[in-house]
Amino acid sequence: MTGEQWQELLAGRTHPRRLMTLAEMADVAVFMASDKASGMTGTTVNLTMGSLDD
Repeated sequence: MTGEQWQELLAGRTHPRRLMTLAEMADVAVFMASDKASGMTGTTVNLTMGSLDD
């Protein structure tokens, strides 16, 4: 299996049928570190894009 085939397989298991980009992950990290997320306490942020891994 090639790297591209592996990525396609993983993407097919997510709700939007694509993988999250590094920029999108960084945006979440910046938001979580900002004052805008001050109301979020004891929270786990799910970055799986709805992946249904068993």
